[in-house]
Amino acid sequence: MLQTYLMDVARDAQTLAAAANHSAFNVANALGPWLAGMAITAGYGFPSAGYVGCALSLGGLVLWLITLWDAKRRKV
Repeated sequence: MLQTYLMDVARDAQTLAAAANHSAFNVANALGPWLAGMAITAGYGFPSAGYVGCALSLGGLVLWLITLWDAKRRKV
């Protein structure tokens, strides 16, 4: 659904939008394990990886809520 919405919004720049979308997913796929590894290396142990994942999920939820609020404010 995200890709379809992105293609509708991108209009003439669909290739750029698709590349940016895939790049964002790749960054997220690298950022999660890296941050979890940093928490483990800092001495918090393996369970800290779950807390890192939870924090990242909550951060994504907050960003989604901000985007939803902004879209409603602008009546998009």
